[in-house]
Amino acid sequence: MKVNVKDIKIGEGLGDIVFGNTKDRVKHLLGEPTEIDTFNASGEEDGYLTEAWHYDEQEFSLSFDEEDNWKLTTISISSPESLFKGEQIIGKAMDDVLALMNNENLGDNELDDLSDEETNQQLVSFLNASLNLWFEDGELSEIQWGVLWSDEDTPNWPE
Repeated sequence: MKVNVKDIKIGEGLGDIVFGNTKDRVKHLLGEPTEIDTFNASGEEDGYLTEAWHYDEQEFSLSFDEEDNWKLTTISISSPESLFKGEQIIGKAMDDVLALMNNENLGDNELDDLSDEETNQQLVSFLNASLNLWFEDGELSEIQWGVLWSDEDTPNWPE
């Protein structure tokens, strides 16, 4: 079975991988991940756990949250092969990426400059779209997006 893991779909998933998928479903579609990290995402001692599955060859990670019954809630990708609306955007200039995103009516965005002496890094977040765009040296290096939320506690799982 050939699984599509190239098409970035805001609020839905990555190709055939859909937010709300169980770990078993993802393992059936993609096989074993290269690496699994488990961590406390809330930072609180009694907070819930998140499990991140890394697929190094395809350059993406999938996160499952204990708080949401271990369903897929977040995807991160850095593969230049990935497509948004049929276009490769990893490696594109910030102005070009933001112009494309502004055409998608994703709501307002926030820009955080995370640069230090060693790195030139910016983060652009579209909070209403659960979308983060990471830029290094003015070029898109990673996209993180998640399930959309009806309210603070209720994920809006894709159909």
